[in-house]
Amino acid sequence: MIKALFSFLLITFLIQLSYSQEKSFTYGTSNAEALRYYEQGWEYILDKGEWQKAEDAFRKAVAIDPEFLLGWSQVGRISHDPEERSAIFTKLQQQKEKLNDWEKDLLVVYLASLEIIDAKDRGIPITPEKVKAFYQTSEQNFSEFLKHYPHERYVHAEYIEVIHGIYGEQAGLDSLEKHQKEGLELIPFLMSYQAQLMAETKQFEQALKTALQLEKRLDNPDLPIIPFTYGYIAFEKGEDEVAAMLIDKTLSLDPKHVIAQRLQKKIHDQLGIPKN
Repeated sequence: MIKALFSFLLITFLIQLSYSQEKSFTYGTSNAEALRYYEQGWEYILDKGEWQKAEDAFRKAVAIDPEFLLGWSQVGRISHDPEERSAIFTKLQQQKEKLNDWEKDLLVVYLASLEIIDAKDRGIPITPEKVKAFYQTSEQNFSEFLKHYPHERYVHAEYIEVIHGIYGEQAGLDSLEKHQKEGLELIPFLMSYQAQLMAETKQFEQALKTALQLEKRLDNPDLPIIPFTYGYIAFEKGEDEVAAMLIDKTLSLDPKHVIAQRLQKKIHDQLGIPKN
């Protein structure tokens, strides 16, 4: 009886272990340290709003594993050097056939994103057709990936942004609510994003409550994600001077916070503040 019970428990453990291993994803690197820096890069950029540290982590990942193509895609997306971005884009286009299906599906999205980022930075007009194609590919590839790897939280975070981009603010909020109802905790980025979407839908009181919950959870006012979230809410409320102060603080904490840079430009334009 005891032996049978032990065998049953052992089999159950092995099944669970196998399932856990099957559901983990290495993003195309067999080097554990490279993967750790890759995931750390996402944590810095999404959960803390620390773009410079994220860039440093992504660069460490590809320094450790130079064949880490998805790692290179993040270096390209975060780089401020147009020539480097172009070289990385060309390299990834040439080598993407080396990847398996899931890795290639993610890389296709990241390459399309890299094209759009590069066009914005160079001041090249982006056609609505290109944006639409990017969103359609992103929705399809991310959603299929997440069916198999539902706990890959940073892919999920970008997927929520895509849902917002295609279907609007309420669809983004509905997706976040569904995520929570399924018993999955929102990462800090998604808490911030939820507050931003609430502000966009004029739910300012709830947006501020969510921002306060985020602040308490992180317990570090010097993380750029905190003033950025409050600054975004202030911007949506039309409180441009308060928003300017908070976004300026965000950029004092991390000058490479690209989203804060773009929002600062909007606010300064509305306030009539000349460029430096």
